Amino acid sequence: MRYVDNTGLTAPQHWADRAAKELEKLHEEAEDADKELAFSELWREDAIRDRLIALIGPKCWYCETKFVRSPYHVDHYRPKSAVVGEAQHRGYWWLAYDPANYRLACHHCNSGGARYGNQSAGAGKGARFPLLGQRASEGEVLDGELPVLLDPVVAEDAELVGFDMKGHARRRPEQAYSDDEFSRGLCRVDETVRILALNSDLLVDSRSDLIKRVDGLVQLYLASGDSPEVALFARTEIDGLTQTTAEWSAAAAAAERLAFLAHDRSTMNAPPGGRARSDIAAGARSGTDTQAAPTAEHHLDLRTLVATLPPEAFSAGGIALTGRGKRGPARATLLEDGRIICFQRPLNTPTSAARMATGDDQVDGWTFWSLTVDGTTRTLADLRDSLLS
Repeated sequence: MRYVDNTGLTAPQHWADRAAKELEKLHEEAEDADKELAFSELWREDAIRDRLIALIGPKCWYCETKFVRSPYHVDHYRPKSAVVGEAQHRGYWWLAYDPANYRLACHHCNSGGARYGNQSAGAGKGARFPLLGQRASEGEVLDGELPVLLDPVVAEDAELVGFDMKGHARRRPEQAYSDDEFSRGLCRVDETVRILALNSDLLVDSRSDLIKRVDGLVQLYLASGDSPEVALFARTEIDGLTQTTAEWSAAAAAAERLAFLAHDRSTMNAPPGGRARSDIAAGARSGTDTQAAPTAEHHLDLRTLVATLPPEAFSAGGIALTGRGKRGPARATLLEDGRIICFQRPLNTPTSAARMATGDDQVDGWTFWSLTVDGTTRTLADLRDSLLS
């Protein structure tokens, strides 16, 4: 996900005039609480889609996959006609013709179809729009809402997403959780990755190849020495792969940053914290920035909790997590660094892992997952509570 600056986005006057008339009709229809609202799909017209494409090129604003022959959608970030999980909500109908609410989305992000091997990755965004707080009604200020889904037109949201060297999207580990995430026990990045299937097979494989390419170009640039032609070639290639309009450019930019970070740290005379230079370089090259200190509140991820478990519990490569949802039994693996592997995808938080495993947007991963250590089976919630006490 790259930041998309849409502050200057305007609609053509002829389109805006028609949209104003359609919105007036909606206001009249909305006065009848039982009436099904009817929409004229003006957002599908080239007059508005072309202006969205002009912002960062013909690619999905969520996953950055380019639109070649695949269909693309003008997504309503706040869904226009319904909100999943809230049967009485009629959607953000008053934003149906507001270009500021439009995001370009590929079919997989918006309507599903992505895969984790032979497993469906889910239904996509659609009308899903969970919040960390209260939902706004028509006429209320939207700035008071706290969306779970990251928004590509919010720079701070785009900055939360990082990537490992295998191509997996993830929360940048140096970014602290917000107070709102703590209060709801949710990680916005994990939930966005899960709902939009940002770690589907196609995306992970494509990003992995791209990251390796960028890393190789950085090494070529650093080794160019007295050859300006080689340096210019490498720099030009890197710039092309990391420019905003390039496909998966956020992963390319992360790979460039980590590769240069590894180089800088490996040449430091006095590495911070007494760590060996080779350890720092290895950490950066593997895609791990300096970790934020684990919080005293263990309601989101498992980094502090796993430190209390005996090392031998991870001797088989991880601890088995089990649960049962609507689809039947679910399994995942808890790693020694606190990550959870579900469908061979890493997640930082047990709730997002449980929701990925079950397809249930409401399940609480702390009470869903159980693990057995030293012959005793407990839920993650029980283990967390015993640690807090």
